Amino acid sequence: MFEKFSDRARQVVVLAQEEARLLSHNYIGTEHLLLGVIDQGDSVAAAALDDFGLTAEPVRAEVEASIGRGLEPPGPHIPFTPLIKKSLEQAMRESKRYGDGRITPAHLLLGLLAFTESSAVRLISKLGQDPELVRRRVLELIGGARPDEPAEIPEPPEPVSLLTAAAQVTSPGPAVGFARAVPALDRYARNLDEAARLGRLNPVAGRDQEIDRLVRVLSRRTRNNAILTGEPGAGRMAIAEGLAQLIARGDAPRHLRDKKLYAVEFGLIAVGASDRSEAEWRVASLLTAIRERGDAIVVTEELAPFEGMPGDHGPLLGVFVRTALERQELQLITTATPESLRARTTADPRLAAQVQTVDVRTPDATAAVDMVGAATARLESHHHVRVGESAVGLVIELATGTLPGAAIDLLDDACAGVPEGGEVGEADVRAAAGHLRET
Repeated sequence: MFEKFSDRARQVVVLAQEEARLLSHNYIGTEHLLLGVIDQGDSVAAAALDDFGLTAEPVRAEVEASIGRGLEPPGPHIPFTPLIKKSLEQAMRESKRYGDGRITPAHLLLGLLAFTESSAVRLISKLGQDPELVRRRVLELIGGARPDEPAEIPEPPEPVSLLTAAAQVTSPGPAVGFARAVPALDRYARNLDEAARLGRLNPVAGRDQEIDRLVRVLSRRTRNNAILTGEPGAGRMAIAEGLAQLIARGDAPRHLRDKKLYAVEFGLIAVGASDRSEAEWRVASLLTAIRERGDAIVVTEELAPFEGMPGDHGPLLGVFVRTALERQELQLITTATPESLRARTTADPRLAAQVQTVDVRTPDATAAVDMVGAATARLESHHHVRVGESAVGLVIELATGTLPGAAIDLLDDACAGVPEGGEVGEADVRAAAGHLRET
């Protein structure tokens, strides 16, 4: 189906995923797709919604009021709900009825409006607007303009090679075809310090030493890229989130105070790319956007830029990113296990010359209690329960895996098994530990 999406329609889906991620929702629903249509902005669908005052701010506020926010950020792959799948199928039918079969944002919106039981339609009604009138407005607009709208960013006139695209990224002026490249950063990344300002990140405790080391690495003139090394579950990404919270509070050192931390989903870049040249073009446009901002620090997980991209796109991402690091056009924070870092730097000595490590130790039981305690308030708020003091110590004792991640996971499961308003005690923790061992 997605091969029939226009570039703008693909952007809508990516933006819907970002809306779900910003709300810490572990699914993509019709409400997120509605926000994606609004966020994309440059389509007749967004214009129709704007005519009824359905802009991002009130719609997003209504989503938060009606559904709330999740506790933990979702994983890299967020599934669609059954209803949004039906709406996408309806969008395909709408594209054949009102177009040439290529799905645009207008068809996506028509697909949403076809299901009166959907969250998107209920949101529109709650905001005092008639979904049927919105639908008529969309049809009116696409009746006077081609529904298969042109792509927001024109295709390059010819396939872009690795070396050509890398050269364009470092050219003194905007690269041809990349005049509107800045949205690429918004499309593929999440602003962590903005998330911190909005209270969407978990508090970080017991990591002052690692955060200080990260600040020192990023403050250097050369080799100012950091790899947070440690075992999965040790809280490596928490170090980057701790820095984001420093920046949000205005407590970061002067030279980092105006920086923006962007968690980039490199796996999304190749999604929907028709061939290698299009994937190369997307990577180059993203790096151009980062270079043009000048204040962005890219945050990724597990050496993502150097592990390739989904599909048959080869190692082009690592080539581009390493070149940008060498030319000091990009600052990077990523994570790795000691073994994966050793293997990568052995295979790529040039990378080793651009990075420094920040060791993220696995905490002992005493330190883990403080880290789990910092997460307890968010768990209590999410599950509407109270966590007894003895429960925190017991999850440290019974957790099977790397601390603090395994202990927080166990406490989350224990909270999920307690009725709202109840208190999580030792019996609940032991029951959750048994359940997790069986799964």
